[in-house]
Amino acid sequence: MEVQIESILQSGQFKKLMEEQITGLRKKYGLKKAEIEILYFLSRCGEHNTSSDIYYQLMMNRGHISQAVDGLCQKHLIEAVPDREDRRYVHYIILDSAMEIVQQIEKVHEDVRREVLEDISEEELKVFQNVAVKIRRNIERLI
Repeated sequence: MEVQIESILQSGQFKKLMEEQITGLRKKYGLKKAEIEILYFLSRCGEHNTSSDIYYQLMMNRGHISQAVDGLCQKHLIEAVPDREDRRYVHYIILDSAMEIVQQIEKVHEDVRREVLEDISEEELKVFQNVAVKIRRNIERLI
């Protein structure tokens, strides 16, 4: 599923459903909700892996972001790497020690998405994706 569709689904009931589904992993690894969200985001974001990117995509409180990335660094799950060109930016990289956790988070997300999108055709998903892109563009313009 494309990022735009998932982004639209990250609100309301879908978000509550994901939180319920991820509870077992949180307990198993002693992670906070924000830490799980950030690990999942970092697994999918490519080069857009700064605190600003996390804030922009997840719309999390900056204090929660700071606490979560600090916690993940202390647990040796991610590493903070200063930007080579602009020292004001720090990039967060997932470490090998977190890969098992990330794979489990991704599996939970995929299982939930598969069930949520059950009985929705490829054609309907394409229409939804096109609408989601337009909605996101409009929101970005308004922000």
